[in-house]
Amino acid sequence: MSEPGSIPPTSHEGSAPPEGEVGDERPWRNLERSAVLVVDDDYGVRDTVSRYLQREGYDVLAAGTLSEARAHLAEHDILVVLTDITLRGGENGLDLLREVRHAHPDIDVMMMTAHNDLQYAVEALKQGAYDYLTKPFPFELLRAAVARAVERRRLVVKSAMLSQIEERRAADEENFEEFLVSLATIIDAKSRFTARHSSRVSDLARLLAEAMAFAPEEIEKIALGGRLHDIGKIGIPDAILDNDGPLSRAEFEVMKRHPVVGDDLIAPIRTMQDLRPMIRWHHESLDGHGYPDGLLGSQIPVEAFVVKVADYWEAITSLRPYRDPMPLELAARTLRAEAGTKIPAEIVDTFLRAIENVPIALPAAASA
Repeated sequence: MSEPGSIPPTSHEGSAPPEGEVGDERPWRNLERSAVLVVDDDYGVRDTVSRYLQREGYDVLAAGTLSEARAHLAEHDILVVLTDITLRGGENGLDLLREVRHAHPDIDVMMMTAHNDLQYAVEALKQGAYDYLTKPFPFELLRAAVARAVERRRLVVKSAMLSQIEERRAADEENFEEFLVSLATIIDAKSRFTARHSSRVSDLARLLAEAMAFAPEEIEKIALGGRLHDIGKIGIPDAILDNDGPLSRAEFEVMKRHPVVGDDLIAPIRTMQDLRPMIRWHHESLDGHGYPDGLLGSQIPVEAFVVKVADYWEAITSLRPYRDPMPLELAARTLRAEAGTKIPAEIVDTFLRAIENVPIALPAAASA
């Protein structure tokens, strides 16, 4: 008998799924990307594991045979495969492991095994399996193992993106701007609450730069600085970027690194040196209480303040998971409260005059 709160050992009795239950394969055909694939010929084990992982927030696909597993791998973006070693009809999870390692080397495979199959588990590790679980295993062990595998995949993907950035930067500085703008779009799109954030900041920064009578080439530079101001968030953990509420103190300390990460990213690029002050210092303040460098007053370039105002206004007039967009009058009062202490008063005044009757500056709820 299995332990309470654990996955039972394999049993081939009653392995056919009851018609219409949650364990039925049909509801899993149209899942979103990055699912966990559970492969086990025992319906009870397969269904128990799948239900538990779904409750933990994962999208789950299930298969009872290697052919079903191959179909899922061909049709879906699988993040992790969790497969039994010994399957019906002479099939073996090691065969699936070898196929995945050959055809999908970016997918981690974890093995489930009974006690008498431990030698196969060792062989699986030699062949590239990420981990194995011995039945019956507790839910907590399953949760931790899958979480490790998922986090590892996310780190690998992020590392690959950073490597791609390095390769692209070395290969073609002139075209790197286009790549970074695309990356900024990807970062914004990670959450429906930040969709078009950088694009809107760019438009607002351009509006303010025009009102301040910058030269045309300077206006374009400031608009690009606004578009790329949050590029450093590529180096922030997904769990913090995806947080649906206010950040904790520790999370905020991590978030405060993004201006430095962004600056480090473009520092070697000769054609983007003029953008660095806006990327690194758009969270600095007149009173020296900003970050990351705690600059004071005139130490902060004016173009960094232009992006700071645009970023601040976009944030307070947009929907966030923990608050609605500020109405126009409240947002104006909130920005004015920053004048003279956080932001030069003349820049705040110029911005508020410039946005009168301009649709892009309206709160999200009003402009939708």
